[in-house]
Amino acid sequence: MKGSVVRLVSLVPLVLGFCIVTTTYTDHENETKFTGIVESLPGTPGLIGDWRVGGHTVHVTSATRIEQEDGRVAVGATVKVEGTTRSDSSVDAKEIEVRSGAGHGDDDDDDGEGPEFKGTIQSLPGTPGFIGDWRVGGRTIHVSASTRIETEDGPVAVGAFVEIKGVVRADGSMDAVKIEVKSNAGDDGRDELKGAIESLPAGPGFVGDWRVSGRTVHVTATTILDQEHGAFVVGAIVEVKGMMRADGSIDATRIEVQRGSSGSPGEGQSANLKGTIRSLPGGSSLIGDWSVNDIAVHVTSSTKLKTEHGSFGVGVRVKVKGLRLSDGSIVATKIQVRD
Repeated sequence: MKGSVVRLVSLVPLVLGFCIVTTTYTDHENETKFTGIVESLPGTPGLIGDWRVGGHTVHVTSATRIEQEDGRVAVGATVKVEGTTRSDSSVDAKEIEVRSGAGHGDDDDDDGEGPEFKGTIQSLPGTPGFIGDWRVGGRTIHVSASTRIETEDGPVAVGAFVEIKGVVRADGSMDAVKIEVKSNAGDDGRDELKGAIESLPAGPGFVGDWRVSGRTVHVTATTILDQEHGAFVVGAIVEVKGMMRADGSIDATRIEVQRGSSGSPGEGQSANLKGTIRSLPGGSSLIGDWSVNDIAVHVTSSTKLKTEHGSFGVGVRVKVKGLRLSDGSIVATKIQVRD
């Protein structure tokens, strides 16, 4: 009887040992490692949520360790995933390691930080470390605790000009991986716009709202106006520097003519016209579109109007000098009544 008891007790460790081994084996069966390309990412802080990697759904939580030493997480990046497989074949990620940045191999000299965007800071969140949504150059920038912010060339502030690298979401906003301050408010090189002048204000000294390539440009008495390479006329190509407002318009600090309205250097292709005024714009300033011999003549605040030989009116003969546009119309630099 005692022998039987001893034999039974001696079997207990064997049975328990068998159970322990079986449990460990089951967990090992559920563990998985695979490498694939990121196909989609959630638009959430810290990218917490469901990723799509190499055809697999990968569940990422705040406990998931994400290694980005060799590149940044982005659609197109190659990553190694370690985790536990669920019954539906999706994976609960324990660790994700970026092996190469989006669109780059290991031998690429790109830093793997994603698309680049430059602009002026328009608004900042009132949070420690500026974590939250920024507004930069008319675009929403999502900043998290993992965003690297470099302030060697100045502090983060509204009006500072910054370079941003990160991941672009479907709505056009960006998850910032890195933000680098390039210059601070007061630098003349914050926002730039190059394009053709579409309209000019009637005010003296060009003060007022301009229209350049579809955008409104606000010009004040302190704006530096450089006409070394041509005159400010409709059709002239200019470079605008200044600070962008929330509505996308620009408060200009400097405007420089790049080339005349004809597309050639300097004043552009000159035009001379002699003829009879067919029509005039309303108002006493005469600024607007005239018709001379049925040719449209654009008169601006910078057009010199000479009336030594009489007043302007319908039927009066005039001589026009200016710049010819591609549509055949003329931007007038000078109009005088013929004797």
